Amino acid sequence: MIDALVSAAAQAVARALTLGGIMIVVGATLFLVRVAPRLPPHTREAQQERARVRALLRATFVGLAVVAGWRLVQQSAAFADSPAAWSSMVTVVLFKMTWGTGWWIGAAGLLLAGAAAMLRLENRAAIAALGAGALLLAVSPAFMGHAIGAEQFTVQAVVADTMHVLAAGAWLGTLVAIAVATLASSQRPTSGSVVSALERFSPVALASALVVAFTGAFASWLHLQTLAALWTSVYGRTLLIKLAILGGVAALGAYNWRVATPRLRATGDVGAIRRSALIELALALALVGVTAVLVATPLPGEM
Repeated sequence: MIDALVSAAAQAVARALTLGGIMIVVGATLFLVRVAPRLPPHTREAQQERARVRALLRATFVGLAVVAGWRLVQQSAAFADSPAAWSSMVTVVLFKMTWGTGWWIGAAGLLLAGAAAMLRLENRAAIAALGAGALLLAVSPAFMGHAIGAEQFTVQAVVADTMHVLAAGAWLGTLVAIAVATLASSQRPTSGSVVSALERFSPVALASALVVAFTGAFASWLHLQTLAALWTSVYGRTLLIKLAILGGVAALGAYNWRVATPRLRATGDVGAIRRSALIELALALALVGVTAVLVATPLPGEM
């Protein structure tokens, strides 16, 4: 049993779940702060949307907490004499490795954001705590992957990695929140809730995509070292797969922005934008999976 839980495939799944969960927390926070339609808080529609976002956050926090423990077992087993002896390395991993630093940062963010989600999400203090927790969660992967191990520009690499995760969450995590809070229940945009949410989301998605592209280019330059490594190394080829999927997500997002949303505004047909958003989220899921593999793939200089 323990061998299956700490296998390479299981580690990739755990990393993907962690990254996806962090993106959802970031996106749900941004949805509440910026994207949610400005509805009176006492209306039934507003209450339903907040309830769905709160349920999404709570489910995500439970999942992240379980996966955090799972990943600790995996990391400890990697340094133990045998996977069954993983408990003997927990203290070393948590207190003597940079991976443990990232784990503690993520745990602090999880506790802070999780506690905030238990409160009324209309409360500014709760939103601020939720945002702070989301930021800590976004910082944590930088200490568990290639960024902290960069031979040069380490601080810049950590900052860029954090910005990359935040931007991905602002883009794709917010889309999840819109799908759950708005698209999942709206039959017709008579109140303007769907149109309003998408119009507020479009500039956020565009800015986030630019940040993802810029920080991704910086990380590629830092880690690949040579252009040829892009197609001659496993890391480079995996990165190319990620870029191809990212291009598909961006293209579909542009379609939603320039074609589907105006059509929704004109016709009131929510079904088309719902289907398009689901396809975009399916591609985003594949993107998260490839990223989970990429962050553990040895860099060209390490081969």
